[in-house]
Amino acid sequence: MKSSRGQNKHSVMPTHTWKVAAAEDFQIPSVQIEVSKADIFFGRKDLYKNTNVPFNITMPIVQPGNFNKTTDSLYSALKPIMVLAQCFALVPVSGVYSKDASCLKFSWRSPRILYQFISLIGAGILYICSMLRLSVTGITSTKTTNIVFFGSTCIASLLFLRLAKHWPCLSMAWEEVERELSSRYRRTSKISLAFKFRLMTVTVMTLALFEHVLSVLAGYKNALECAKLRGDTNIVSTYFQSQFPQVFGATSYAHWKSILVQIVNSLSTFSWNFMDLFLVLMSFALADQFRQLNKRLYEVRGKAMPAKWWSEARSDYNKLASLTRRVDGHISYIVLLSFASNLYFICIQLLNSFSPTRDTIQTAYFWFSFGFLIVRTAAVSLYAASVHDESLLPAPILYSVPDSSYSIEVVRFLTQVTTDSISITGMKFFSITRSLVLTIAGTIVTYELVLVQFNTVQQTDPASINFTDACGVK
Repeated sequence: MKSSRGQNKHSVMPTHTWKVAAAEDFQIPSVQIEVSKADIFFGRKDLYKNTNVPFNITMPIVQPGNFNKTTDSLYSALKPIMVLAQCFALVPVSGVYSKDASCLKFSWRSPRILYQFISLIGAGILYICSMLRLSVTGITSTKTTNIVFFGSTCIASLLFLRLAKHWPCLSMAWEEVERELSSRYRRTSKISLAFKFRLMTVTVMTLALFEHVLSVLAGYKNALECAKLRGDTNIVSTYFQSQFPQVFGATSYAHWKSILVQIVNSLSTFSWNFMDLFLVLMSFALADQFRQLNKRLYEVRGKAMPAKWWSEARSDYNKLASLTRRVDGHISYIVLLSFASNLYFICIQLLNSFSPTRDTIQTAYFWFSFGFLIVRTAAVSLYAASVHDESLLPAPILYSVPDSSYSIEVVRFLTQVTTDSISITGMKFFSITRSLVLTIAGTIVTYELVLVQFNTVQQTDPASINFTDACGVK
């Protein structure tokens, strides 16, 4: 088959002649192009020399995409996760189980908004009670944990409410990019995005539930010791008074109060864990989009491709870069809150590790909680950093482009990859890269040394611990 492009009457460039061999099925055809060296180097040409040189282009025929909208789109993959989030009084949007993102809606009159505000008010009351107790009993590093925990929960609730207002538009923008790229790119894994999301969600939330159960068991064991010390037979009352002294130290105990406090505490605990899970899922989805683009680029590594092909690849890369910036603009506040709260609790847990524990249950709870916190923080850091890592991978392919097909489109593509910083950030204060993990580790060590200096840590025998302090009796 032979075809020719019409020569522009204002151009002195020679007409390019394409000769394409026949292809069977998805075999790779050979394309022979007769092109001027001037075309390769920005249109400059020596008119007094014959510079036409033949070279071969190996152009793989693009197989039809294997994108399945019901399992591979972000909207479909997030459906059960969004329902779970709304159970924790987060992301109050309607239409999460509709056919596409265009059905998502946010309304201030939704019952989900009322549910979230009730949860927010409950966490706010516990935060205020913790502040009042701290003003009476004095400030220590361990007493500030309730303030930071419930304060972080309140801020997270407000940030997810802010995200919910923009979530329909963000989902539609993501769906549009998926629709444009799905015809050209094949998924890199046979496992669907929806299955991966569900697996990660079940894993994180199961571990969070196990941690919460250990916390209740450790508190119950502590309540038994406190009840024995006080001579009290009401274990339930002792449990809530020792676990929530900021509430029942200022007001009398009542069963209805304890139920409300436990519900708010459970919602706060799971929403705190969900914050990290959400960042992991969004980072994974973004990195997966770049991964599909990089797979297509690696398939043509070292091969000569026409400028039009590189222009299309650069355009796709630019769409993903724009999508990343748009997503980061909405979740960067949550990223900053996640890193700040996790960093604080890691430092506090490290400080508490110097203090002996009384029994096996409390030891198991402490070390499991500490390990789970470190794993969550590392997961958020590494998955978010993978977006930056994947955005840099096209550079080696572009460096290996043969001289015969090096064009202005390759130059523009390479310039964007090497100079454009594409990453998830914490409100633009920092970009999440792999080097940030080492920076965080160094920061934790520095803060820990400061905390140790301001806290008297005594290595005492577990049998000699004052159980009155453990009961919260001051």
